[in-house]
Amino acid sequence: MAESPVEKSGGLAYDVILKPAAIETVPVFKGTSTPSKEFSQEIIEKKLKEADERRMVHEVQKLVPVIKGRERAQEANHRIHEMNDSFSKEVEKKLAEKMEVTEENKMAKISALIDRLKEHASRVDEVRKVGEQYRLVLKERIERKMEAAEEKREQKLNLIQDRLHKHKAHIDKVIEASSKFSKDTEEKLIQKMDTTLKNREEYLSKLSVRLKNHDRKIHEVRKNKLNQSSSEESVENTSDSLMDSLSFNISGIDCTGE
Repeated sequence: MAESPVEKSGGLAYDVILKPAAIETVPVFKGTSTPSKEFSQEIIEKKLKEADERRMVHEVQKLVPVIKGRERAQEANHRIHEMNDSFSKEVEKKLAEKMEVTEENKMAKISALIDRLKEHASRVDEVRKVGEQYRLVLKERIERKMEAAEEKREQKLNLIQDRLHKHKAHIDKVIEASSKFSKDTEEKLIQKMDTTLKNREEYLSKLSVRLKNHDRKIHEVRKNKLNQSSSEESVENTSDSLMDSLSFNISGIDCTGE
């Protein structure tokens, strides 16, 4: 069924009614009837008691894992304490053993060190005794060599004095012989003899100074008590060389005087 058309800008529009309007009715639902129950005070208390029991059971069930966890923790702590106790005992035992071994090693080292010190002291004593004996022997050798050097020096000094006396006697002879020559020759000889005497006096003064120095060195050597024979030998060699040089120089004087 179509109603009258309605004009629009784009053309005509029709409303098509397929079915006539019906009356809307709200369905009425009928509820199921439950038998009424009467609750007495005893039933209510019983149900509350059962509810409390269920709640208590539920709380106990909730606390069971916590209690078990605590028990396991206590057992773990107990085992840890036992392990710590056993470990500490083992450590103490090992430390005690180590301390005993260390003490034994220490005593052994101390005893060995004492033995070594005793041996060293005995060796030092032996070396000291040998050194004392060697010092005495060396002292005797030095004294003997110094005495021998002194004797040689005295002999050489006596020899030098003899040569000087001979040289003086020769000069006297030359002076006596020179009186027989002419005046010119005598003057020349006198000048020559004066020069010779001056040279001899200078040489004798130098020689006396050297002899004094040599005596001083010998006394210093005796005073210091040299501990090496090489020093004594050097003194003896110095004395010999000095005496040889003196002999050579005196021989030169003799030759010059002549």
